[in-house]
Amino acid sequence: MMRFCPSKKLAVLAATLLLATSSVAFAQKITTEPDPTVLDVHAGDTVHASKLPDGIYLREVNDPDDIIWARIPAYRTLVSAAPPVHASTKLRFEPKEAQYLYFQLARTSERFYVRLRWQDPTENRKTDVDAFRDGAAIQLALNGVDTSYMMGTGPKKPVNIWYWRADQEQVEDLAAGGYGSTTMLPEQLVTGKGVYHVERNSSDNEWHVVMSRKLASAGEYQAGLKSGVIPIAFAIWQGAEGQRDGNKRVSHSWILVNVLPAPPAPQPSPSTSQTPSNPEQAKPASPGVQSKDVPQAGQFY
Repeated sequence: MMRFCPSKKLAVLAATLLLATSSVAFAQKITTEPDPTVLDVHAGDTVHASKLPDGIYLREVNDPDDIIWARIPAYRTLVSAAPPVHASTKLRFEPKEAQYLYFQLARTSERFYVRLRWQDPTENRKTDVDAFRDGAAIQLALNGVDTSYMMGTGPKKPVNIWYWRADQEQVEDLAAGGYGSTTMLPEQLVTGKGVYHVERNSSDNEWHVVMSRKLASAGEYQAGLKSGVIPIAFAIWQGAEGQRDGNKRVSHSWILVNVLPAPPAPQPSPSTSQTPSNPEQAKPASPGVQSKDVPQAGQFY
């Protein structure tokens, strides 16, 4: 059994995923306009991973811009300034506007993928005395939604953290069991890749990042990805805004991810295709968050 303890190597990460409360999040102005073709996801909503058919592969294992991503549902959630819980972050706490983070979830019979994209006017890949890198993290609760949103609730209710940083391609596979306990896991099972897209208007520049892991690679303090519902949360760092450590934008409480694809919506049989007398009966039963304007969770086009 691994004992959670502060690590010198990860001292700068001790405050990395302190997650914001709703009162802080919704008090901030939203700096980016939402994409009307993408589905809104809020705290407590359940979404499903999309199943990629066997024989369909990304050009590279973690290709953020493969055509596959245009064929599965995309979701968005607000991310806003994390509260300055630790004394070191209070000195530099300047709440920035909230913005939208877009994410997609996919799986094959062997691997689980999360794709993130967000607007960032500047590409920041270095960390120096007065310069900071961009980054993103995915936090997965290992033992239910009652796990503390502040990096876990001790060793009995820890979290698994996938941390991508723009100054290296390696994704750090971490665990935490409470504030100040961030630990590098002995087996680094998560991989990833980030690509920065420059547009004509710099405010439209974006990071596209994919992080993934084999389904079967569930070691100690690694999230189980073969079945079930996993509480998940997100964080991003904008280096140009001086964000680092606990100074970042985070999502609001847990989003629930069913790692199994959604079952297909029931189709009416020819004998029952007449218009129902109750309008509610005309709505297909389908789990998760869905929209008629975009591919539904679990479908591949």
